[in-house]
Amino acid sequence: MISLQAGIASLPPGVALSVLTLVAVILFVIGVPILLVFSTWAIGFTLIFPVFSLRNLALVSYYQLWTFPLTAVPLFILVGALINQLQIARDIISLSRSLAGWLPGSSANTALVTAGVFSAITGSNAATTASVGEAFTDELNEEGYDPVFSAATIAAGGTLGIIIPPSVLFILYGVTFNLSVSELFVAGILPGILMLGGLIVTATVISHRRDYGVSDYSFSITSVLRSMFRARNSLLTIVVLLGGIFTGLFTPSESASIAILFVVTAEFLSGHIDDFEFVTESVQLTIYLVGIIIPVLITSIMIQQSLSFLSLQDVVSNAILALDSPVLVGIALLVVMLLSGSILASIPNMILTAPLLAPAAFSLGISPLMWGVIFMISDAIGFITPPYGLNLYIMSSITDIDYIKIARAAFPYFIVLTSVLVLFFVFPDVNVLAAG
Repeated sequence: MISLQAGIASLPPGVALSVLTLVAVILFVIGVPILLVFSTWAIGFTLIFPVFSLRNLALVSYYQLWTFPLTAVPLFILVGALINQLQIARDIISLSRSLAGWLPGSSANTALVTAGVFSAITGSNAATTASVGEAFTDELNEEGYDPVFSAATIAAGGTLGIIIPPSVLFILYGVTFNLSVSELFVAGILPGILMLGGLIVTATVISHRRDYGVSDYSFSITSVLRSMFRARNSLLTIVVLLGGIFTGLFTPSESASIAILFVVTAEFLSGHIDDFEFVTESVQLTIYLVGIIIPVLITSIMIQQSLSFLSLQDVVSNAILALDSPVLVGIALLVVMLLSGSILASIPNMILTAPLLAPAAFSLGISPLMWGVIFMISDAIGFITPPYGLNLYIMSSITDIDYIKIARAAFPYFIVLTSVLVLFFVFPDVNVLAAG
Protein backbone atom coordinates (compact mmCIF):
# COMPACT_ATOMS: atom_id res chain seq x y z
CA MET A 1 0.00 0.00 0.00
CA ILE A 2 2.86 2.38 0.87
CA SER A 3 4.59 1.80 -2.48
CA LEU A 4 1.27 2.25 -4.30
CA GLN A 5 0.60 5.51 -2.49
CA ALA A 6 4.14 6.69 -3.25
CA GLY A 7 3.70 5.85 -6.92
CA ILE A 8 0.43 7.75 -7.10
CA ALA A 9 1.90 10.68 -5.18
CA SER A 10 4.64 10.99 -7.81
CA LEU A 11 2.00 11.97 -10.38
CA PRO A 12 0.54 15.47 -10.51
CA PRO A 13 -2.75 15.36 -8.53
CA GLY A 14 -4.79 16.49 -11.53
CA VAL A 15 -3.37 13.77 -13.76
CA ALA A 16 -3.80 11.09 -11.09
CA LEU A 17 -7.40 12.13 -10.48
CA SER A 18 -8.15 12.10 -14.22
CA VAL A 19 -6.71 8.60 -14.56
CA LEU A 20 -8.67 7.43 -11.52
CA THR A 21 -11.91 8.87 -12.89
CA LEU A 22 -11.28 7.29 -16.31
CA VAL A 23 -10.72 3.92 -14.66
CA ALA A 24 -13.96 4.30 -12.68
CA VAL A 25 -15.89 5.19 -15.84
CA ILE A 26 -14.49 2.17 -17.68
CA LEU A 27 -15.43 -0.10 -14.77
CA PHE A 28 -18.96 1.35 -14.78
CA VAL A 29 -19.36 0.91 -18.55
CA ILE A 30 -18.22 -2.72 -18.55
CA GLY A 31 -20.75 -3.56 -15.85
CA VAL A 32 -18.74 -3.74 -12.64
CA PRO A 33 -21.12 -3.39 -9.63
CA ILE A 34 -21.61 0.27 -8.69
CA LEU A 35 -20.38 -0.38 -5.13
CA LEU A 36 -16.99 -1.54 -6.41
CA VAL A 37 -16.79 1.37 -8.85
CA PHE A 38 -17.49 3.93 -6.14
CA SER A 39 -15.18 2.21 -3.64
CA THR A 40 -12.34 2.24 -6.17
CA TRP A 41 -12.77 5.95 -6.79
CA ALA A 42 -13.16 6.85 -3.09
CA ILE A 43 -10.10 4.88 -1.98
CA GLY A 44 -8.08 6.14 -4.94
CA PHE A 45 -9.00 9.72 -4.05
CA THR A 46 -7.75 9.13 -0.51
CA LEU A 47 -4.39 7.99 -1.87
CA ILE A 48 -4.14 11.03 -4.16
CA PHE A 49 -5.33 13.60 -1.60
CA PRO A 50 -4.38 12.41 1.92
CA VAL A 51 -6.75 15.02 3.43
CA PHE A 52 -8.97 11.99 4.10
CA SER A 53 -7.23 8.98 5.61
CA LEU A 54 -8.34 5.42 4.88
CA ARG A 55 -9.84 5.45 8.38
CA ASN A 56 -12.45 7.79 6.92
CA LEU A 57 -14.28 4.77 5.50
CA ALA A 58 -14.81 3.40 9.00
CA LEU A 59 -15.67 6.83 10.42
CA VAL A 60 -18.24 7.61 7.74
CA SER A 61 -19.78 4.17 8.13
CA TYR A 62 -20.04 4.54 11.91
CA TYR A 63 -21.44 8.06 12.07
CA GLN A 64 -23.85 7.62 9.17
CA LEU A 65 -25.26 4.40 10.60
CA TRP A 66 -25.46 5.98 14.05
CA THR A 67 -28.57 7.88 12.93
CA PHE A 68 -31.97 7.06 14.40
CA PRO A 69 -34.10 7.94 11.32
CA LEU A 70 -32.00 5.49 9.28
CA THR A 71 -33.43 2.62 11.32
CA ALA A 72 -36.68 3.18 9.41
CA VAL A 73 -35.11 1.81 6.20
CA PRO A 74 -34.95 -1.91 7.15
CA LEU A 75 -38.30 -1.60 8.92
CA PHE A 76 -40.08 -0.21 5.85
CA ILE A 77 -38.44 -2.85 3.66
CA LEU A 78 -39.63 -5.52 6.10
CA VAL A 79 -43.21 -4.20 5.90
CA GLY A 80 -43.15 -4.57 2.12
CA ALA A 81 -41.59 -8.04 2.34
CA LEU A 82 -44.29 -9.18 4.78
CA ILE A 83 -47.04 -7.85 2.51
CA ASN A 84 -45.63 -9.88 -0.39
CA GLN A 85 -45.12 -13.04 1.68
CA LEU A 86 -48.62 -12.89 3.16
CA GLN A 87 -50.25 -12.71 -0.29
CA ILE A 88 -52.20 -9.59 0.65
CA ALA A 89 -51.63 -8.52 -2.96
CA ARG A 90 -54.77 -10.38 -4.05
CA ASP A 91 -56.98 -8.11 -1.95
CA ILE A 92 -55.15 -5.01 -3.18
CA ILE A 93 -55.65 -6.09 -6.80
CA SER A 94 -59.37 -6.67 -6.15
CA LEU A 95 -59.68 -3.18 -4.71
CA SER A 96 -57.76 -1.66 -7.63
CA ARG A 97 -60.01 -3.52 -10.08
CA SER A 98 -63.13 -2.06 -8.48
CA LEU A 99 -61.64 1.44 -8.75
CA ALA A 100 -60.17 1.36 -12.27
CA GLY A 101 -61.58 -1.73 -13.99
CA TRP A 102 -64.34 0.22 -15.75
CA LEU A 103 -61.89 2.38 -17.74
CA PRO A 104 -60.66 1.51 -21.24
CA GLY A 105 -57.64 -0.70 -20.73
CA SER A 106 -59.17 -1.96 -17.49
CA SER A 107 -56.39 -4.36 -16.53
CA ALA A 108 -53.64 -1.89 -17.45
CA ASN A 109 -55.21 0.78 -15.26
CA THR A 110 -55.84 -1.76 -12.51
CA ALA A 111 -52.11 -2.54 -12.60
CA LEU A 112 -51.29 1.17 -12.25
CA VAL A 113 -53.65 1.67 -9.29
CA THR A 114 -52.21 -1.49 -7.71
CA ALA A 115 -48.74 0.01 -8.16
CA GLY A 116 -49.92 3.15 -6.36
CA VAL A 117 -51.24 1.15 -3.40
CA PHE A 118 -48.11 -1.03 -3.30
CA SER A 119 -45.99 2.12 -3.31
CA ALA A 120 -47.78 3.31 -0.17
CA ILE A 121 -46.74 0.07 1.55
CA THR A 122 -43.34 -0.95 0.19
CA GLY A 123 -41.72 2.46 -0.37
CA SER A 124 -39.63 0.94 -3.16
CA ASN A 125 -39.80 1.15 -6.95
CA ALA A 126 -38.12 -2.24 -7.44
CA ALA A 127 -40.46 -4.06 -5.04
CA THR A 128 -43.51 -2.37 -6.59
CA THR A 129 -42.45 -3.15 -10.17
CA ALA A 130 -41.57 -6.77 -9.43
CA SER A 131 -44.73 -7.46 -7.42
CA VAL A 132 -47.12 -5.88 -9.91
CA GLY A 133 -45.22 -7.40 -12.83
CA GLU A 134 -45.52 -10.92 -11.42
CA ALA A 135 -49.22 -10.38 -10.65
CA PHE A 136 -50.39 -8.82 -13.94
CA THR A 137 -48.13 -9.88 -16.82
CA ASP A 138 -49.95 -13.12 -17.66
CA GLU A 139 -53.38 -11.57 -17.17
CA LEU A 140 -52.64 -8.68 -19.51
CA ASN A 141 -51.30 -11.04 -22.17
CA GLU A 142 -54.37 -13.28 -21.91
CA GLU A 143 -56.67 -10.29 -22.40
CA GLY A 144 -54.95 -9.36 -25.67
CA TYR A 145 -52.75 -6.48 -24.59
CA ASP A 146 -49.50 -6.00 -26.49
CA PRO A 147 -46.91 -7.59 -24.14
CA VAL A 148 -44.51 -4.71 -24.75
CA PHE A 149 -47.17 -2.14 -23.81
CA SER A 150 -48.04 -4.15 -20.69
CA ALA A 151 -44.41 -4.31 -19.58
CA ALA A 152 -43.91 -0.59 -20.18
CA THR A 153 -47.08 0.27 -18.25
CA ILE A 154 -46.03 -1.74 -15.20
CA ALA A 155 -42.50 -0.32 -15.35
CA ALA A 156 -43.94 3.20 -15.40
CA GLY A 157 -46.23 2.40 -12.48
CA GLY A 158 -43.20 1.29 -10.49
CA THR A 159 -41.80 4.84 -10.56
CA LEU A 160 -44.42 5.75 -7.95
CA GLY A 161 -42.55 3.60 -5.42
CA ILE A 162 -40.13 6.35 -4.38
CA ILE A 163 -42.60 9.27 -4.51
CA ILE A 164 -45.80 8.11 -2.82
CA PRO A 165 -45.02 7.95 0.91
CA PRO A 166 -43.59 6.13 2.71
CA SER A 167 -40.53 6.23 0.45
CA VAL A 168 -37.25 4.59 1.44
CA LEU A 169 -35.34 7.13 -0.68
CA PHE A 170 -37.09 10.04 1.06
CA ILE A 171 -35.84 8.59 4.35
CA LEU A 172 -32.28 8.39 3.02
CA TYR A 173 -32.56 11.89 1.53
CA GLY A 174 -33.81 13.36 4.79
CA VAL A 175 -31.10 11.66 6.84
CA THR A 176 -28.32 12.63 4.43
CA PHE A 177 -29.30 16.28 3.98
CA ASN A 178 -30.77 16.94 7.43
CA LEU A 179 -34.38 17.44 6.34
CA SER A 180 -37.53 16.26 8.10
CA VAL A 181 -38.48 12.83 6.76
CA SER A 182 -42.10 13.42 7.81
CA GLU A 183 -42.24 16.70 5.84
CA LEU A 184 -40.74 14.99 2.80
CA PHE A 185 -43.42 12.30 3.04
CA VAL A 186 -46.18 14.93 3.15
CA ALA A 187 -44.63 16.87 0.27
CA GLY A 188 -44.57 13.69 -1.85
CA ILE A 189 -48.33 13.07 -1.67
CA LEU A 190 -49.53 15.53 -4.33
CA PRO A 191 -46.75 14.76 -6.86
CA GLY A 192 -47.43 11.04 -6.39
CA ILE A 193 -51.15 11.51 -7.01
CA LEU A 194 -50.53 13.61 -10.13
CA MET A 195 -48.01 11.09 -11.46
CA LEU A 196 -50.50 8.25 -10.96
CA GLY A 197 -53.27 10.31 -12.57
CA GLY A 198 -51.08 11.12 -15.56
CA LEU A 199 -50.12 7.47 -16.02
CA ILE A 200 -53.78 6.40 -15.88
CA VAL A 201 -54.82 9.01 -18.46
CA THR A 202 -51.99 7.92 -20.76
CA ALA A 203 -52.82 4.22 -20.43
CA THR A 204 -56.52 4.96 -20.98
CA VAL A 205 -55.90 6.93 -24.17
CA ILE A 206 -53.55 4.33 -25.62
CA SER A 207 -55.88 1.47 -24.66
CA HIS A 208 -58.89 3.24 -26.19
CA ARG A 209 -57.03 3.82 -29.46
CA ARG A 210 -55.86 0.21 -29.62
CA ASP A 211 -59.15 -1.24 -28.36
CA TYR A 212 -57.51 -2.85 -25.34
CA GLY A 213 -59.41 -4.01 -22.30
CA VAL A 214 -62.66 -5.78 -21.60
CA SER A 215 -66.15 -4.41 -21.01
CA ASP A 216 -67.16 -6.83 -18.23
CA TYR A 217 -66.43 -4.30 -15.48
CA SER A 218 -68.55 -1.37 -14.38
CA PHE A 219 -68.02 1.10 -11.58
CA SER A 220 -70.05 0.32 -8.46
CA ILE A 221 -69.83 1.93 -5.05
CA THR A 222 -70.99 -1.34 -3.52
CA SER A 223 -68.18 -3.23 -5.26
CA VAL A 224 -65.63 -0.66 -4.07
CA LEU A 225 -66.82 -0.90 -0.47
CA ARG A 226 -66.73 -4.70 -0.56
CA SER A 227 -63.21 -4.64 -1.97
CA MET A 228 -62.12 -2.14 0.67
CA PHE A 229 -63.45 -4.43 3.38
CA ARG A 230 -61.57 -7.43 1.96
CA ALA A 231 -58.41 -5.31 1.70
CA ARG A 232 -58.90 -3.79 5.14
CA ASN A 233 -55.67 -5.19 6.56
CA SER A 234 -53.54 -3.66 3.82
CA LEU A 235 -55.42 -0.34 3.95
CA LEU A 236 -55.16 -0.17 7.73
CA THR A 237 -51.45 -0.92 7.40
CA ILE A 238 -51.13 2.22 5.25
CA VAL A 239 -53.15 4.20 7.81
CA VAL A 240 -50.89 2.97 10.61
CA LEU A 241 -47.74 3.69 8.59
CA LEU A 242 -48.66 7.20 7.54
CA GLY A 243 -51.21 8.26 10.12
CA GLY A 244 -48.79 8.20 13.03
CA ILE A 245 -46.16 10.07 11.02
CA PHE A 246 -48.46 12.79 9.68
CA THR A 247 -50.10 13.40 13.05
CA GLY A 248 -46.73 13.56 14.76
CA LEU A 249 -47.55 10.71 17.15
CA PHE A 250 -44.73 8.49 15.88
CA THR A 251 -41.42 8.80 14.12
CA PRO A 252 -41.12 6.93 10.79
CA SER A 253 -39.19 4.15 12.56
CA GLU A 254 -41.86 3.78 15.24
CA SER A 255 -44.68 3.80 12.67
CA ALA A 256 -42.97 1.07 10.64
CA SER A 257 -42.47 -1.04 13.78
CA ILE A 258 -46.13 -0.72 14.73
CA ALA A 259 -47.18 -1.51 11.16
CA ILE A 260 -45.15 -4.73 11.22
CA LEU A 261 -46.82 -5.81 14.43
CA PHE A 262 -50.24 -4.80 13.11
CA VAL A 263 -50.07 -6.58 9.75
CA VAL A 264 -48.84 -9.86 11.27
CA THR A 265 -51.44 -9.75 14.07
CA ALA A 266 -54.30 -8.81 11.73
CA GLU A 267 -53.48 -11.56 9.25
CA PHE A 268 -53.12 -14.10 12.05
CA LEU A 269 -56.49 -13.19 13.55
CA SER A 270 -58.03 -13.32 10.06
CA GLY A 271 -56.89 -16.93 9.75
CA HIS A 272 -54.55 -16.26 6.82
CA ILE A 273 -51.40 -17.52 8.58
CA ASP A 274 -50.78 -21.27 8.85
CA ASP A 275 -47.12 -21.11 9.89
CA PHE A 276 -44.50 -18.47 10.51
CA GLU A 277 -42.02 -19.45 7.82
CA PHE A 278 -42.90 -16.20 6.04
CA VAL A 279 -41.19 -14.27 8.87
CA THR A 280 -37.85 -15.93 8.18
CA GLU A 281 -38.13 -15.37 4.44
CA SER A 282 -39.14 -11.72 4.91
CA VAL A 283 -36.26 -11.04 7.30
CA GLN A 284 -33.78 -12.72 4.95
CA LEU A 285 -34.98 -10.55 2.04
CA THR A 286 -34.76 -7.44 4.22
CA ILE A 287 -31.19 -8.23 5.29
CA TYR A 288 -30.23 -8.83 1.65
CA LEU A 289 -31.68 -5.50 0.47
CA VAL A 290 -30.23 -3.53 3.37
CA GLY A 291 -26.87 -5.15 2.61
CA ILE A 292 -27.13 -3.68 -0.90
CA ILE A 293 -28.38 -0.22 0.07
CA ILE A 294 -26.18 0.74 3.03
CA PRO A 295 -22.71 0.09 1.49
CA VAL A 296 -23.68 2.10 -1.59
CA LEU A 297 -24.94 4.88 0.69
CA ILE A 298 -21.65 4.97 2.61
CA THR A 299 -19.39 5.02 -0.46
CA SER A 300 -21.60 7.67 -2.09
CA ILE A 301 -21.20 9.90 0.96
CA MET A 302 -17.42 9.41 0.82
CA ILE A 303 -17.44 10.57 -2.79
CA GLN A 304 -19.60 13.55 -1.84
CA GLN A 305 -17.01 14.53 0.75
CA SER A 306 -14.28 14.26 -1.85
CA LEU A 307 -16.20 16.38 -4.36
CA SER A 308 -16.83 19.00 -1.66
CA PHE A 309 -13.08 19.12 -0.99
CA LEU A 310 -12.56 19.80 -4.70
CA SER A 311 -15.27 22.53 -4.52
CA LEU A 312 -17.01 20.84 -7.44
CA GLN A 313 -20.38 21.97 -6.07
CA ASP A 314 -19.35 25.60 -6.49
CA VAL A 315 -17.92 24.93 -9.95
CA VAL A 316 -21.14 23.28 -11.18
CA SER A 317 -23.48 25.83 -9.64
CA ASN A 318 -21.40 28.77 -10.90
CA ALA A 319 -21.31 27.28 -14.40
CA ILE A 320 -25.10 26.95 -14.46
CA LEU A 321 -25.69 30.37 -12.89
CA ALA A 322 -23.33 31.88 -15.49
CA LEU A 323 -26.10 31.32 -18.02
CA ASP A 324 -27.52 34.49 -16.43
CA SER A 325 -31.13 33.70 -17.27
CA PRO A 326 -33.70 31.98 -15.00
CA VAL A 327 -35.13 30.18 -18.02
CA LEU A 328 -31.74 28.86 -19.19
CA VAL A 329 -30.75 27.94 -15.63
CA GLY A 330 -34.01 26.03 -15.24
CA ILE A 331 -33.56 24.20 -18.55
CA ALA A 332 -29.97 23.29 -17.63
CA LEU A 333 -31.07 21.91 -14.26
CA LEU A 334 -33.86 19.83 -15.81
CA VAL A 335 -31.53 18.41 -18.47
CA VAL A 336 -28.82 17.50 -15.95
CA MET A 337 -31.37 15.92 -13.58
CA LEU A 338 -32.89 13.75 -16.31
CA LEU A 339 -29.47 12.74 -17.64
CA SER A 340 -28.06 11.85 -14.22
CA GLY A 341 -31.19 9.86 -13.38
CA SER A 342 -30.83 7.87 -16.59
CA ILE A 343 -27.18 7.01 -15.87
CA LEU A 344 -26.78 6.62 -12.11
CA ALA A 345 -28.54 4.38 -9.62
CA SER A 346 -30.94 6.12 -7.24
CA ILE A 347 -28.83 6.46 -4.11
CA PRO A 348 -25.59 7.61 -5.79
CA ASN A 349 -27.58 10.03 -7.96
CA MET A 350 -29.39 11.43 -4.93
CA ILE A 351 -26.26 11.91 -2.83
CA LEU A 352 -23.90 13.11 -5.57
CA THR A 353 -26.02 15.12 -7.99
CA ALA A 354 -28.65 16.74 -5.77
CA PRO A 355 -26.19 18.83 -3.69
CA LEU A 356 -24.23 19.83 -6.81
CA LEU A 357 -27.34 21.36 -8.38
CA ALA A 358 -28.93 22.64 -5.16
CA PRO A 359 -27.37 26.17 -5.12
CA ALA A 360 -28.64 26.87 -8.64
CA ALA A 361 -32.08 25.53 -7.70
CA PHE A 362 -32.20 27.67 -4.56
CA SER A 363 -31.35 30.73 -6.67
CA LEU A 364 -34.63 30.14 -8.52
CA GLY A 365 -36.59 30.30 -5.27
CA ILE A 366 -37.03 26.57 -4.75
CA SER A 367 -36.97 25.59 -1.07
CA PRO A 368 -34.67 22.79 0.17
CA LEU A 369 -37.73 20.64 0.95
CA MET A 370 -39.29 21.08 -2.49
CA TRP A 371 -35.91 20.60 -4.15
CA GLY A 372 -35.75 17.17 -2.53
CA VAL A 373 -39.19 16.27 -3.91
CA ILE A 374 -38.42 17.64 -7.38
CA PHE A 375 -35.12 15.80 -7.55
CA MET A 376 -36.81 12.56 -6.47
CA ILE A 377 -39.33 12.91 -9.31
CA SER A 378 -36.47 13.19 -11.78
CA ASP A 379 -34.79 10.23 -10.10
CA ALA A 380 -38.01 8.22 -10.49
CA ILE A 381 -38.17 9.06 -14.20
CA GLY A 382 -34.69 7.57 -14.52
CA PHE A 383 -36.19 4.17 -13.71
CA ILE A 384 -37.77 4.08 -17.19
CA THR A 385 -34.98 5.90 -19.03
CA PRO A 386 -32.05 4.07 -20.70
CA PRO A 387 -29.28 3.22 -20.10
CA TYR A 388 -29.98 2.72 -16.37
CA GLY A 389 -33.77 2.23 -16.35
CA LEU A 390 -33.95 -0.26 -13.46
CA ASN A 391 -37.70 -0.84 -13.87
CA LEU A 392 -37.16 -1.63 -17.54
CA TYR A 393 -34.60 -4.27 -16.61
CA ILE A 394 -36.94 -5.77 -14.01
CA MET A 395 -39.80 -6.08 -16.51
CA SER A 396 -37.44 -7.39 -19.18
CA SER A 397 -36.34 -10.18 -16.83
CA ILE A 398 -39.96 -11.03 -15.94
CA THR A 399 -41.30 -11.01 -19.51
CA ASP A 400 -38.19 -11.92 -21.57
CA ILE A 401 -38.93 -8.90 -23.77
CA ASP A 402 -35.99 -6.87 -25.07
CA TYR A 403 -35.12 -3.98 -22.75
CA ILE A 404 -35.03 -1.41 -25.56
CA LYS A 405 -38.49 -2.40 -26.84
CA ILE A 406 -39.95 -1.77 -23.39
CA ALA A 407 -38.09 1.55 -23.20
CA ARG A 408 -39.63 2.70 -26.50
CA ALA A 409 -43.12 1.70 -25.37
CA ALA A 410 -42.58 3.61 -22.11
CA PHE A 411 -41.86 6.88 -23.93
CA PRO A 412 -45.46 8.25 -23.60
CA TYR A 413 -45.22 7.65 -19.85
CA PHE A 414 -41.82 9.37 -19.82
CA ILE A 415 -43.44 12.44 -21.41
CA VAL A 416 -46.28 12.66 -18.88
CA LEU A 417 -43.97 12.11 -15.89
CA THR A 418 -41.58 14.74 -17.21
CA SER A 419 -44.55 17.11 -17.49
CA VAL A 420 -45.25 16.60 -13.78
CA LEU A 421 -41.57 17.27 -13.05
CA VAL A 422 -41.63 20.52 -15.05
CA LEU A 423 -44.88 21.59 -13.34
CA PHE A 424 -43.42 21.38 -9.86
CA PHE A 425 -40.06 22.76 -10.99
CA VAL A 426 -41.60 25.87 -12.57
CA PHE A 427 -44.36 26.27 -9.98
CA PRO A 428 -43.04 24.74 -6.73
CA ASP A 429 -45.68 26.61 -4.73
CA VAL A 430 -48.34 24.49 -6.42
CA ASN A 431 -47.48 21.83 -3.87
CA VAL A 432 -49.30 23.42 -0.95
CA LEU A 433 -48.58 20.28 1.12
CA ALA A 434 -44.91 21.29 1.12
CA ALA A 435 -45.66 24.73 2.56
CA GLY A 436 -43.72 25.52 5.67
